[in-house]
Amino acid sequence: MTDHDLNCDANDAPSHERLEAAVRRGLHLSETIPILMREVGAWANINYVYRVEIPGRRFYLKVVPERPKRFPVRLPRERVFSEGEGLRRFHNLAGSEIVIPELLFIDSEEMALAMSDVGDGREVLLTLLPDRFDLLGEQAGVLGRALGSVHGATRGGGTPRPPKEEIIIRRVIFDGLLAPGANKAFPELWDEVRAEMEEHEECLIHGDLWSKNLLVRAGAPVAVVDFEGVCYGDPAFDLGTLIAVALLPAIEQPALVREALAFTVALLQAWTSTCGCEGWSCEVVPRALRATATFLAARAFGPFAYSMSRSARKRIGELAHSLAAHPPSDVKAFRARVAL
Repeated sequence: MTDHDLNCDANDAPSHERLEAAVRRGLHLSETIPILMREVGAWANINYVYRVEIPGRRFYLKVVPERPKRFPVRLPRERVFSEGEGLRRFHNLAGSEIVIPELLFIDSEEMALAMSDVGDGREVLLTLLPDRFDLLGEQAGVLGRALGSVHGATRGGGTPRPPKEEIIIRRVIFDGLLAPGANKAFPELWDEVRAEMEEHEECLIHGDLWSKNLLVRAGAPVAVVDFEGVCYGDPAFDLGTLIAVALLPAIEQPALVREALAFTVALLQAWTSTCGCEGWSCEVVPRALRATATFLAARAFGPFAYSMSRSARKRIGELAHSLAAHPPSDVKAFRARVAL
């Protein structure tokens, strides 16, 4: 296999030979064991991701660059260790209803992280919505309970990242990924909404629960991947992201609004029943409903905006502004707002 087969920029990603050496180090393989590798990062905006096959086994190798693939910033490559720790914690705490990759090894020479393959016939949810909304709807309780377990277990525990790295990651998320869309949908409110989203550093969050990171198959547990954005923050961030995932196809196809709202109710009920503190959930849920505005705006107007009709984009802008300007106090008020 040549470097060209890896389909990556040789200036930013290591050569095939270096990646192969990392795999041999990580798995203690002899030079005689064949290794096949190809890039599979169709949805990767930051890192380089490769599917690796050796006799009797396949897994994924993520290479963390200093210069992200599609984002004009520089990031510390050492963040791979924090991602590995975040992955390990989610894997240990999320419970058996959800599938999280197992961390296999981290190679410090290439800043590469290897993790088990959780595909198992699953497909990326983003490619299936809105035609197979049921594949998301049936996972509402599973996702809510898994997040409730992780959020509750890590509440008050602190971040796995070094302080300076935590600041950088949060800056990338809020300044680079969220601010552009929010400043188009509700510019006069963004500073206030952002301050609320950043104020509550309460537990470990995934930070990137978009449909591109959810792998689904009918009748099987959902698999969650890509722990690059793991940080210490507000559980409302994860919940609001998932609510936006459900609402986006429903705004494009209004016939799905009822199912999207049913998903939202089931998600929040499952999270509340699992997080371990009723008082905490009463604080988090209203914040999640308002945070949804930011995530809707990000996917309609942000740097990695989704393809959608002009009318859908207009409706998303209106709903995002409404949720930001007049935050629903509870799920009942949120349902009434979305159903209009």
